[in-house]
Amino acid sequence: MNKKMTTRTKQAIASKNKIYKCGEKLIQKYGFDSVTVEQIAKKAGVSVGTYYYYYESKMALLREAFNKADKYFLEQVEGKLTEAGCKKRIVEFFDIYADYTLKDGIDVIKKFYTSENKMFIVDGRGMQTVLTNIIKAGHKNNEISNDSAPEALTKMLFVVARGIIFDWCLHDGKTDLKTQMKEIMEIMTKQI
Repeated sequence: MNKKMTTRTKQAIASKNKIYKCGEKLIQKYGFDSVTVEQIAKKAGVSVGTYYYYYESKMALLREAFNKADKYFLEQVEGKLTEAGCKKRIVEFFDIYADYTLKDGIDVIKKFYTSENKMFIVDGRGMQTVLTNIIKAGHKNNEISNDSAPEALTKMLFVVARGIIFDWCLHDGKTDLKTQMKEIMEIMTKQI
């Protein structure tokens, strides 16, 4: 039985989304460390208590960004990649990953890339699932070696991608992330 959402549930979802969007805009404009929870709450038109009802900390906004990224890859990327071959699809996947990274901006991404952020190593996330499915199809079609399990190759490729993005962060966004991602992923896919 599919129940209709109550008005209160709709309001709660709208409030949480508004807080997220306001926080995202403020962080992109002023930087993560320069923005306070109080500023985010004020911009969203809610109390600080309401902010903490939905998000336990400012860092929780960053975790929410991971959830949104996974949803995006599951809904917008999987099944919509245009390249025919598995290896080219992997490169295309990481080109989209680079685009998604660039949209958040260097300051936000620098906050993601810390040893405290364990979201990168959580298994079974949406974007990992998308890449694993690409690799499984490549195994099935004998386009890539079956020497490594799809999940292991997924982990390996994400380690490489995170390294590329971390390097971009170290250079304060002054390197060409998309070009580096493409060139390095093309080299990596030749090896699998």
